[in-house]
Amino acid sequence: MSQRLRVGLAGAGWVSAHHLAGWKQLPDIDVVAICDPDGAKARERAATFAIPRVYADAASMLEAERLDAIDIATPMHTHAALCRLAADCGVHILCQKPLAPTLVEARELVTSIGSRVRFMVHENWRFRPQYRQVKAWVDAGDLGDVRYCRLATRSSGLLPDEKGRRPALERQPFLASLSRLIIGEALVHHLDVVTWLMGPMHVVSAKAAHGLPAVNGEHAATILLSGDEGRWSLVEGDYAAAGYPPAQADSLELIGERGSARFEGSRLTLLSAMPQEAEYNLADSYSRSYAGAIAHFAQCMREGAPFETAAAEHLAVLALVEAAYARVGRIGG
Repeated sequence: MSQRLRVGLAGAGWVSAHHLAGWKQLPDIDVVAICDPDGAKARERAATFAIPRVYADAASMLEAERLDAIDIATPMHTHAALCRLAADCGVHILCQKPLAPTLVEARELVTSIGSRVRFMVHENWRFRPQYRQVKAWVDAGDLGDVRYCRLATRSSGLLPDEKGRRPALERQPFLASLSRLIIGEALVHHLDVVTWLMGPMHVVSAKAAHGLPAVNGEHAATILLSGDEGRWSLVEGDYAAAGYPPAQADSLELIGERGSARFEGSRLTLLSAMPQEAEYNLADSYSRSYAGAIAHFAQCMREGAPFETAAAEHLAVLALVEAAYARVGRIGG
């Protein structure tokens, strides 16, 4: 690997700005190229973030550039082909979640790449500062043995606003076409956080709400999970929650034998013999989640340390997604 980490970004859509802001915070990192079929978008990102070269596709970028790593921030259906292309070029991979539309495809991808290159999934939810603090409390034993977790997200983003526009679709139009929406696109984050905090889980039951005319997939879902030693969790999401703001808002409740943790609004509270409380700026926490995931990738690349969200580990979360869809009878990708 070169003295400075040379990175190429695949994708110049909405989310790419958060990726690039994260990379720009790191020393000894050069984002040397960006590619996207939409040349105007790619050139705009290149100008904003001082990226020297722009390509129409990843194949051209990988052929022309001497990259150490590629950051894949493209639509889900393109991930597998881009990851395989990068691995064939010996370029290490950071890929947005989920790896593929289905668990079968994701497993095939991980197997085909094997150990040829290092391979991390950009699962940034667990890198939100409030969840890093909760994890620190759990690891320090401040809650004792944790027996219950509820993690929910609410948004009115799929409902029309006063101008008839649906904010979530204005921001990310591709959501409208997904047959797997809330569970596969959104709650995959929350399933990762829950298993990170609670340990391995399996899906007991799941319910989903369909029928919102603006989208193909489910707009709300509830998933009940169970783990070892009587642990259980509830993961919920609703993007058509009337009265809630368009931006996603999470709430967390974690109950242990000696204490509990609660995150509501912007406040995180440790309820124990030695209580603690902290306030978080949600916009800042959102940005820091991207920066945290990217910094983790870069650090592990430098040190040869294991990734928290290695591609092979991500398969366990996708298995929960698949199991949830099996319970609600919505298997198709």
